[in-house]
Amino acid sequence: MSAPVIDAAIFILLFIGVGFGGIGVIGLLLFPDIRSRMYTAFRATMISISAIILSVIIYALSTFNSSGGDQYIALALRSVVLLLIVAGANAVVYKTILNRTKSGTSRQATPERNIDDN
Repeated sequence: MSAPVIDAAIFILLFIGVGFGGIGVIGLLLFPDIRSRMYTAFRATMISISAIILSVIIYALSTFNSSGGDQYIALALRSVVLLLIVAGANAVVYKTILNRTKSGTSRQATPERNIDDN
């Protein structure tokens, strides 16, 4: 059994993770334009995933210290790798959406200028 302080830290991190995950979903449903949805989805889900993975790492390290076993170190390392993969994938998707929305707004503005000029 782990210490009450560690259990409380894990519980708080999981609560934060679920809370920010909910904020991300609500933001995707409520915000009107793609940029605000993109901002909410990227920031809130990264905070959520980071908090949840940090709680898994704390659990793995505390269990490793109390009972030993290589599986807990493997769990902590896999969690760090998962965090890096999710962060990289979110950054790539974020930049792709940002580039497409920039090019989409410039293409929509061009025909309006041509119509006004003629």
